[in-house]
Amino acid sequence: MELVVIVVAALVGFMLFFFVLKRVLRMAIRLAVVGALLLALLAGALAWWWYDPLGGPSNINRNASARPARKAR
Repeated sequence: MELVVIVVAALVGFMLFFFVLKRVLRMAIRLAVVGALLLALLAGALAWWWYDPLGGPSNINRNASARPARKAR
């Protein structure tokens, strides 16, 4: 009779352990997905700021000469 009680208690313990493990793994996967999404958004925002930090026009030719070109003869 003692062996039956021990086996039943062990089975209940294993079922409880795997139930909790499943829920913890599901929560960890959700947290990892949300973290990856936030990291991707942060990386995109930093790249956007890096390539256009002041929000100005990006088609300015800074190497252009200040004086106009001579007319053709």
